[in-house]
Amino acid sequence: MLKKQTAKKLFSLFAGMAALWMPVQADVVETTDGARLTGRIVKITDGQLTLDTSYAGKIVIDLTQVSSFSTDGAVSLRVETGDVLVGPVNRLADGSLEVATAGGPVRTSTSAVQASWAPGERDPEAVAREADLAAQLRRWTYRAGVDISGRSGNTDRLATSLSFNARLEGPNDRLDFYATYAYAEDSNVQTDHQVIGGMSFTNFFSGNLGWYVRQELEYNEPEGIDLRSTSAAGLTYRWINQPRQRLETRAGLSFRHESYSSDTSDNFAGLELGASHYWKFADWGEVSTELTYLPSFDDFGTYLFIHDSGVDIPLGLSDRWRLRFGLNNRYNSDPEPGRKSMDTTYYLRLLLLWQ
Repeated sequence: MLKKQTAKKLFSLFAGMAALWMPVQADVVETTDGARLTGRIVKITDGQLTLDTSYAGKIVIDLTQVSSFSTDGAVSLRVETGDVLVGPVNRLADGSLEVATAGGPVRTSTSAVQASWAPGERDPEAVAREADLAAQLRRWTYRAGVDISGRSGNTDRLATSLSFNARLEGPNDRLDFYATYAYAEDSNVQTDHQVIGGMSFTNFFSGNLGWYVRQELEYNEPEGIDLRSTSAAGLTYRWINQPRQRLETRAGLSFRHESYSSDTSDNFAGLELGASHYWKFADWGEVSTELTYLPSFDDFGTYLFIHDSGVDIPLGLSDRWRLRFGLNNRYNSDPEPGRKSMDTTYYLRLLLLWQ
């Protein structure tokens, strides 16, 4: 029994000594001030070398501060001639580099290296160029929504609302088409019938400053309007333009024509002031708000104010299906006789998004 324990101790001792003598495999980076850093070279791109170390995490070193480096495995190197060399990199005595390619060793220098990446992956500069190009391309996105509610018993109610949006957007311009349809009955009496359709185009010609033009047509039975045509154009400004938050305001001139069910009509020339805000406050939710104010030049007390806010929550693991909790207010300061100024709608809408 004692002999077996002694043998185990001797084996552990020899194994530990062997481990000390075995070379630790790692990439080595030597700097111009004489430092020798070990780790794994993750990539070389944009004039910088990224070294992943066990003692300090990822270190980014300016390539001008690197005198030489070597790797314990194959890497892909793009040199200043445009050639890509694949193989382990060895540092030679004179400080130059030797890449052990499949076709034989090839000598180069640290200053000639423009990029490095793992074999089987793609040149990071090519990936970056493709990403930049994709960002410059206009892309269509679509959104369709439906909300239906009903009630039976002491009162019978049916309410239906449909919506559709199509957007073509690039980094500096945006084209929108939209349409909504709403219908409601209470005890077999129609209480709502509204159809809205329109388009808008925005172009940012100088950074965050741009211009816009829009046209909207509306049929609104609760307001007694057979046709409301709104045209507007002016300037817009992006105050915030981030992936998770956007804020735009606009100011321009507008012309509004209204034909009523009473066989009368009216025209309103005036201003348009508006704001649009989007905020993705969490991975599971986002909120958006649209405001439009249309006062008349003849009487600023005659105006139309429209507000819509909604909170979108993704359904399940897919971001294509969402549920929106929303509020819509439409205020007409000068409604038709017998009509109310304010129309308020609370809605719960199922949305489908696709590209």
